[in-house]
This record gives sequence, C-alpha cells and structure tokens, in this order.
Amino acid sequence: MPAIPRSVPRRFAKQIALGVTLAALCFFSTTLAQGAGSPPGVTHALLLNGGDKPASNYQSHLHHLEEMVELLRDRGVERERISIFSADGEDVAADLAVRGTMPEQFWLLDGTNLGKRLKPRTELTNTRWGGVTLHPARKAALREWFAASSERLAPGDELLLFVTDHGKGNKEDPDNGTISLWKEKLSVRELKELLKLLPSGVRTVMAMSQCFSGTFANAMYDGLGASGDVCGFFSTTRDLRAYGCYPEGRDRDRIGHAFRFIDALGRHSSATAAHREVLLTDSTPDVPLRTSDVYIERLLQEGAAARGVKLNEFVDLLLAEAWRDRAAWEPEIRLLDRIGDAFGVFSPRSLSELDQYAEQVPKLIREMKTYADRWKTTLISVKAENLRSFLRDRREWREALGAEALKASDARERRKLLADFLPLLEDQARGEPELWWRLEDLRDRAERAAQGRWRLDVRRAAILRLRAVLMGVAGRVLLAMGPDAIANSGAVRETVERLLSCEAIGPGELPAGKLAVAAPEIEPFPPLADDIALLKEVLPSWVGVRFGPVAQSFRKSRGLTAGAALLRAVYPDSPAEEAGLQAGDIMLGPPERDFAEPGQFREWTMISPQDTPLPLRALRPGDSPSLDQGFDAMLILRPLPLKLPKLPGPPKVGEVAPVLPANLERVGSGSLPALTGRSHLLFFWATWCGPCKLAVPEVMAFAADRGIPVVAISDENADTVAGFLKKRTEDFFEEVAVDPLRKSFITFGVSGTPTILLMDGGRVVRHRQVGYSRREGLKVKGWSWSSDQK
Repeated sequence: MPAIPRSVPRRFAKQIALGVTLAALCFFSTTLAQGAGSPPGVTHALLLNGGDKPASNYQSHLHHLEEMVELLRDRGVERERISIFSADGEDVAADLAVRGTMPEQFWLLDGTNLGKRLKPRTELTNTRWGGVTLHPARKAALREWFAASSERLAPGDELLLFVTDHGKGNKEDPDNGTISLWKEKLSVRELKELLKLLPSGVRTVMAMSQCFSGTFANAMYDGLGASGDVCGFFSTTRDLRAYGCYPEGRDRDRIGHAFRFIDALGRHSSATAAHREVLLTDSTPDVPLRTSDVYIERLLQEGAAARGVKLNEFVDLLLAEAWRDRAAWEPEIRLLDRIGDAFGVFSPRSLSELDQYAEQVPKLIREMKTYADRWKTTLISVKAENLRSFLRDRREWREALGAEALKASDARERRKLLADFLPLLEDQARGEPELWWRLEDLRDRAERAAQGRWRLDVRRAAILRLRAVLMGVAGRVLLAMGPDAIANSGAVRETVERLLSCEAIGPGELPAGKLAVAAPEIEPFPPLADDIALLKEVLPSWVGVRFGPVAQSFRKSRGLTAGAALLRAVYPDSPAEEAGLQAGDIMLGPPERDFAEPGQFREWTMISPQDTPLPLRALRPGDSPSLDQGFDAMLILRPLPLKLPKLPGPPKVGEVAPVLPANLERVGSGSLPALTGRSHLLFFWATWCGPCKLAVPEVMAFAADRGIPVVAISDENADTVAGFLKKRTEDFFEEVAVDPLRKSFITFGVSGTPTILLMDGGRVVRHRQVGYSRREGLKVKGWSWSSDQK
C-alpha cells in the first residue's frame, strides 16, 4: 500500500489499511454494479418533451418519445400507463422543427454568404402522432397530472420520468438548473415540488438527455437528505452541454444518450445494466451518470474535506486499498479496460494516472479546433472565389441569386433553384483543375481536422466516464469502512442501497428473446496517439506574419490585384524575418501568378510545402510609385510552433516499443533476463483474469516454438502473485514480474488483460493483441495451434 501523506491522520490510515473486510468490499462491488433489484409494483411512464418553441423543438426529440413508447410497449407497459407531454400538445399550430435535406453538392456553397441565404430552411409543422394523446408541456398541465396521480399510481409502483428536451445550467445555483417546457422553464426545485404530490411509496426514476441534465440528480435530496425514492440517469453533468440539445444530432442520426439508453433498455432487464452499456456505446461527448454516482462523489468530497486532504489524493488512497484484492473488483476493472479500449485512451487505476489525460486532452481539443476552423475559413474563401468566377459573366444567375429575388421565393422555388444551380457551379470548379484541386484538398484537411476534434471531444467524455467508475470504487471502500470513517454510516449505507435498488428499475418485463447475451460490437476509436499525429498533419505551414488587405486606393495607384496582402507585423525568428520581410511590405504572389482573391496569401501559406525554398514576389512601397522596390522573398516555411503532449499509448505494430521500466520486481529469486537485442514477448496479465489463464498454454507453446523468452507482468503485489503461482498446478512462465506502481502498464498503454506484445531484437513491435479466446487464439500471422498439441 502507498505511504499515507502526513496530512492524513494516522488513525484514518489504519482504517484504510485494516478496516475494510473482503466480504464488505465484495458486497458493495456486487450491489453497486448490479443494483439490489426492484420491488413488485407497476411501472408508469411520464414522457416529457418541452421543446421551448417551434424552431427548437427538434424532430429528434419526437423520435426519442416514439422509440421510448415502443420500448415500453414491448416490455408490457400498457398504453394507458404512458402519459406524454410534448410541446403544445394537441394544438394544431406548428410546433415541430423538421430539418431540410441538404443537396450533395451544397458543400460548394456552405459557409459563403450565398450559402447562408440558400441553405435549406428548417420547416415548421404540427406534431402528428396517430393514436396517441399529447398533453401540453406546461407547468399547469404537469401539476394537474401529478395532483391526480393517486388515481393512477399506488404505493410500490414506479414512475419512469423520461425527458428529452433542452436544459439550462445555473451558475449562481448549479444544483437548480432548468428544463425547457413549452415557452416556460421548470427548475429542479419545481420538479421536486411536483414529485411530492405522488402517493407515498412510489419511486421515481428519471432518464434525462438535456444539456446540464446532471443538475436534476439533486432532485434525490429532500430536506433530510436523499431518501432513495428518487433516482435517475443523466446524459451529462450539471456543468456540461449534452449532445441531444443539438438539432437532429448535427446531421448524425440516432446517436447520443437518449437513443443509446433506449436501445440498451431493449436488451437488458434493468436500467443499471443499460447504463453500463451506454458508458461503452455512446460515442458522443455525453458523460452518462447516475444519481448514485453524484451521491457517492459528494460523500467523497465531504470525507476529503473532513480529513484536510485534496479529493483526488483521498480517492487514490481508497483505490490503493481496493486494488489490494483486484479479483474482488474484476467487473469494475473490466469496465475501465473496455471504456479505455473503446475510446482509444489508457485504462487507469487511479485519478493521478488519469490526470495527465484530463489535463492534456482539453488542450489538444483547443488546438484541433483552431486548425479545423482555419482550414474551414480558407476553404470558404476558395468557395467564394469559385462563386465569384461563376457569376462574373452570368447576369441571369446574378439576378436569380440576388437578395431581393431570394427573399421573394418560397422553399419549393429555392429547392428548384439549387437543383439547377449546383451542377453548373460544380462544372465551373471542375473546369479549372487547379481550383478544383484546391477545393478538394482544403475540404479534406478541414474534414479530417473536424473529425479529429470530434474524437477528442468524445475522448474527454470517456475520461470523465472513467473518473466516475474510479470514484464509485473509492466510494465503496469508504462505505465499507464503517462508522469510524463516515458520519451516520448506517443511514448513508441504507441510502446508497435504496438508490441502487431504485436505479435497478426494469420498466415492464423484457421479453426473453430480446435479453442480451453479449455486449454489442463497438467500433473502437483509434489510439489517442493517432489523433496527436493527425494534429501534426493538419498544422498549417507557418510564415510568421500578421497581415491584412491593401487599401483600395493604393491598389489602384499601383495596379495591384485584390489578393495583395499588406504585412502589418513580422514576428521575430520567423520564416518571414529570415527572408528579410518587414512590416509594410506587400505580398503579391508566387512568380507564376499574383494573388487574385483576398485570402489567397493565407491559403498559399497554409498549403505550401515546408522546409523548401519558395519564392514569393513582394513590393516594398516608397513615397511614390517610382520609389517602390519589387523583390523576390525566398521563404522556407516551417510547421506552426506547437508543443504537443506525450501521453502514454500503446506502441503500434511496426513501431519501436519503449524500454521496460527498471522498477519491475521478479517474483522469486534472481533477476529478469536481459532482453536487449533479443526477440521476446511481454505478457501483461492478472491472477484474477480468466482469459489470461486460458492464454498461457498457447503463449508458452508459441514461445517454445520460436525459442524466445517471455516476461509475464502483473500489476498486483508480489505476495498475491507468489500465492497464485504456489497453488497453480499447470505450467506457467518462468519469468514472472510484478509492477505495483504500474509504470510498465502506463508506458505500454495497456488497457486490458491479457495484452500480448511480440518484439524483435530492435524492440520493433511485430504483434500486439488485447484479449484472448479459445476460438481465436493467438493471432500471430503464420502461427496455428490447438490445445491437443500440449
């Protein structure tokens, strides 16, 4: 166990080291992972979509409602027990925003001024849902429903409160955010008042996907604390936006917390199990969490404050105690590994390990956004150039696309206009091969940068999901320590159990044929190192100046083109300064052509090759045209100066692997063999890992066949591993090492056991495999083996 910091009282240190029994840990591990089960009763559902106003009541919200109703009906919840409050209810006025479809070639206009005017408009229509009664999402209607709830619900029943909507945070009072109703707002406190109208003994389970939805976790608290009769699942924390707030998922269909939660409830008997799946399958920047997560984190915050230590330090001490018996926490460790593998980040065992990601990924997001925006801006400039070229000699199109003509047209006429116009605009661009190449090149760079930024946003969410899992483990250790470690421990423990039981709702009964027997296949993200490499690729070339347009009067006096660029500043030690350029110089263009359009100097700088001498014609103005000095500046562009973080990540096949850290401790006498210059295999494993044990015979056979040493590395302590080896009757690797500090796991980016790495004498990775099954075996090319060969 790590040394206890001086700031932690020694009495508490002993509590951590000695006061947690394995039985208690196992109880809380099982209870918190699976829930304590739901009591008998009937499930009712109140589905709410406020929408706020017609333009922001997105069609995706209606799809959420439709799919939730379908799910509940499949699970046997009768239609009369499902109440739906959506927008303006049965009012025939338009209350739903339906997005317009985008023509394939519209990208040639998107972002330009004309594109903004011609972009297919969102159409407003009335919500139509045959056979379903829609109540208005208004406070008065909700209050009336809750006031009459005793006529529908009885003690022991469960109410599923499903919200797909917009939400707003509250900086002054973060625990009291709001939901958008129809032209109204409903706060956390107001919802709590409505819930008080329910009959005693009714449990409420919230499932919310709106922005800042985590603020509604505080609905679990009444004046005396949390009763455990109100719980829920939320798309994100109280201080983060949610993906579901965006119209139609930003043109991505059926993704985000609400869709994933509904899908998972269609495969799992309980909402708790569905939530665990969502942690793995929601590939958006959402941060799914539960009321029990919020409650336990608050307990940990109070515990850290009472002991005068920082929260992360306190949590890591509790985690260190948990990992003394990793086998008791296999479900949580597997979940950490699967999240890490799914989203291409490292699987941590402490908040300190996670901190380096938590600190660096937001910086990477800002950098990627900066360059994605720059490529997009440059692309828009080239689109505008193509558009101007098209319209220059086409008076009839200038008139048809003029502001007055478009203002007078309706949606049908604009669709017809686009259908006729876009193919001609594309032909114009394709007719100029250089221009078309520029458009496609810039589009590719902008899209790759935007995709990289998206993945980084999702990775940041994955880091927060990993943090919640670690906090949950630490909370269980704290709860298991008894009354000396936490005030009112009996009541607190009972509250946690009630919350978990509440969260384990199974709305209706899932048909046996739909019960999941295996987790859905997840398309894993590439390693984080790939997006760091992408950031290097999308870094524009750098010249080191600040520039702007040349005044029109000066351009006319010198006969300069519209693309001439005036240098307003030249930065020290930049390529521009090294080429002799000064503030006040005017960049005209490369020798073969002048910059014809505004922004072309930026484009030339961004896409020109680096570390290659490039001539650029320049003008140093004098007091009169006769005193102007024209010259060629020889620029050698460099990558934009940027310090990128080095985060741990798995070495890929073909890359040189890092050196094994020196802290490895051999189990038994002697020292580990020298691996320098020799092909060898590293086998990262754990005594509690079933697939690891399955893999041992084949990996040993492979090593014997190739005549190479194997080092088996566990992050458990030496006594645990030695005890395992002493009891084992089957053959095992001769070289076994432990790494309790996990330096080798971090260095090699291990996010699951077993991880098998085959390296040649130059430490080049020749094979990397995470996981093992009898069916697939060791997947080294050219190797085949069966258990009969033992």
